[in-house]
Amino acid sequence: LYEFVIASDGGTREDRAFRMSFSEPGPDGNQDMQVRYARGPANRAGSDGTGLGAGRTGQVFSLSNGGSAWFGLARDPFWGDAVALFAFNHALAEGQYRPDLFSGTPGNLLAGRNVTAIALQVPDDAFGGTDVAVWARISLYGHAPQRQVSRAALPLLRSFFFPQPGPATEALNAASPASDVASYGGTVQQAALHIAQLSQSAGPGERAGIVAAAFLPDQLRYRPGQPAQFAPGTGNGRGLHDDAFGATVSLMAGRPLGVTASPHPVVPEFPHLAAPSQDDLPALADMLGLREGLARPSPGGPGNTAR
Repeated sequence: LYEFVIASDGGTREDRAFRMSFSEPGPDGNQDMQVRYARGPANRAGSDGTGLGAGRTGQVFSLSNGGSAWFGLARDPFWGDAVALFAFNHALAEGQYRPDLFSGTPGNLLAGRNVTAIALQVPDDAFGGTDVAVWARISLYGHAPQRQVSRAALPLLRSFFFPQPGPATEALNAASPASDVASYGGTVQQAALHIAQLSQSAGPGERAGIVAAAFLPDQLRYRPGQPAQFAPGTGNGRGLHDDAFGATVSLMAGRPLGVTASPHPVVPEFPHLAAPSQDDLPALADMLGLREGLARPSPGGPGNTAR
C-alpha cells in the first residue's frame, strides 16, 4: 500500500491520505492501480477510503475529485553529485571538512536512471488546509497484519544522518513524524554540530539547532495554491526542477555548496516526468553494496521517488 499522507493543520498527526494499491502484474508486466482517499482517524491504518478512480500502467486517468493520476516508469527526476557527497561524508567521519569536493565539475550518479513513480494531480481543497504537512509511506498488507516499512519527505535526511541501512533506519521508516524529534533529534543535532565545529561556524550550537529543526520532523511543508520552492524547514513543497540536493547540502554546510541547475527538460503535460531512459546501467544497489546482507520483501507496485 502506497500513501501520500497529509496533516491538514501542519502538525505531525495525519488526518487524510491518498491511498494507492495495485493488482498483480499481467504477462506484459503492467498493473492496475486503485486510488482511494481517506479522512479522519481511519486514514492512520488500513486500506479503506473513498474510491477516486483506477487506471493502468503508463496511462493518465481521471479522478472523481477533478484530479488525475498516473503511475509507471520514468526518468529519475532527482539529481545530485552523490560521489562528492559520499567523499564529503567520509571526510567528516575522519574529522575533516572538505567543501572543495563540490568545487569541480558536478557529477550526477542518477543520470540515465529510471524510477517507478506515482503522480497525482488533485484540487487544492483536498489538502484540507492552507499550511499543511505531507509525507509518503509504504506498508505491507493483505497477507499478514499491516506493517509500515518505509516513509520519506525530505531528501538526503538518511544520507547525512543515517547513511548505513540497519536497525536505526528500519525504526525510522516504521515510525511516525510525531516521534521524530524525541527519537532522532539528538542524532541529527550531534551530526550537525560536528559539521559546524569542523567548518568553524560562528555559534556552532545554534547552527546545529537550526539544522535539526529544518530536518525534523521528516515532513514537507506545503501551502496549496502558492508557488513551490524547496528549502528544508522553510520552503513550500518541492518542484521537480528545484535543486533539492544543493539546497540540502548548503543547509548542512551553512553556505552555498553543491548547487546546480536541473539537467532535466520541462515536461508541461501531466505527469510532468520525462520518458524513461534506455541506458543499460548497473543497479545502484549493486554499485553501492546495498544488497549485501539485506533480504526483505518488496511490496507490489511502484516505489516512490522521495529521498
